[in-house]
Amino acid sequence: MKIMFLGQAGFLIEGNGTRFIIDPYLSNFVVDSGIGNAKLFSREFPAPIQTDKLCDIDTAFITHDHADHCDPTTLIPLLMNNPKCKVICPYTVFNVLIKLGISHKRLCVPPVGMGQKEGSLSYSAIPSAHYLLDLNPETGESPYFGYVIEFEGVVIYHSGDTVLYDGLLRTLRHAASHIDIACLPVNGRDEKREALGIIGNLQPEEAAKLAHSLGANFLIPMHNDLFKINRLDPEIVNNHITKHFTGQKVKWLQPGDVFHYPR
Repeated sequence: MKIMFLGQAGFLIEGNGTRFIIDPYLSNFVVDSGIGNAKLFSREFPAPIQTDKLCDIDTAFITHDHADHCDPTTLIPLLMNNPKCKVICPYTVFNVLIKLGISHKRLCVPPVGMGQKEGSLSYSAIPSAHYLLDLNPETGESPYFGYVIEFEGVVIYHSGDTVLYDGLLRTLRHAASHIDIACLPVNGRDEKREALGIIGNLQPEEAAKLAHSLGANFLIPMHNDLFKINRLDPEIVNNHITKHFTGQKVKWLQPGDVFHYPR
């Protein structure tokens, strides 16, 4: 299995003729759309791969509708170039993509916590809390997903944006007997960023605790590189992780890096 890190929360994963992608942000849409100003929210690095190079993508997993995860400038050409690609997403992303003209036949909003199949993948959608669960008051649907994905016998948990909440660990243990790789945000949260309207994520030690509690073979830190305003010094992050959970293996990836698992 090859895991290519796209930066922020994005991953391209492939093996045995299957390719799927998670939260690709390959543009500067946050600035170009006016959602964020250029001083704070311009990319810190170029996209490691161009959208037109994303071929033979079978499935796209989108965790929530924030523009650095659900990026129309990336998703529309990706779906045009990959006509068989299915999008797995929460209802909030479904609504965004429908408004952009994407056929509902290409979109799937899975029930949370229930195992699903998509081609050679098995997966479960896991509610995330960004900061709150923010369940739809009428339907009870979650606007923020993480995913437990089993592929080639390897189980990956990608949390999307989240903080810890009561019941998360129990839900994850119900979804999978074990987790091989935990892709978790480590950019943390603080009052300074919250004052700018930036919703934070797991603190580094919380990410390490979650990965350790799940028995994850590797923690892949994410969501700590794209915007200068919304990241922590990687050395500080690593120190926090190793201080609290010395036995937890961490695989740091730079945008464009490829991790071959298992070796």
